[in-house]
Amino acid sequence: MRIRRILTLLCFLVALGAAPAEAAAPGAGTLSVRDARGMVQLSSRGTMIGRIASGKLTVIDSNPYDNRRAIVLGAEKRVTSRNRKTTVYSGQDIRLRITGGRANVRFNGRGIHLSAVGRGTGLLDGAGDLSTGIFFDGVWSLNDEDYHSLPDELTGFDLVGPPRERG
Repeated sequence: MRIRRILTLLCFLVALGAAPAEAAAPGAGTLSVRDARGMVQLSSRGTMIGRIASGKLTVIDSNPYDNRRAIVLGAEKRVTSRNRKTTVYSGQDIRLRITGGRANVRFNGRGIHLSAVGRGTGLLDGAGDLSTGIFFDGVWSLNDEDYHSLPDELTGFDLVGPPRERG
């Protein structure tokens, strides 16, 4: 029993000593989109939960035959491509959940809400414009920063966490 405690303590100390040697690589990032109108696209590995009040949701699954599929509820219409990788859902109150794995999703419409944790890239394009009379096109935040209005022009971003501090 005493040897087990000594070995456990030794393993703990070795693991503690190895932690500072870890590279300062960035970890998973977070994305939050609230009440957006326009287009939100995210290609990442991680977890996503989203909803669109009205519009179209496109889901591209690079490996449709594994056990990590997107769960989509509430769509009035669903069209799947021949290769079964791309599915387009349309209608009102469409909900999405993806846990683990790699996925590419694109929301087009209004009332877009998305929360994601992972690593990847994305695009945003708000529909707010003086010529259309739409002034509020939703807000977005990366890595728990302050919320900003969706950009009026197509804008890309990287979903990665801030670099870890060495200590």
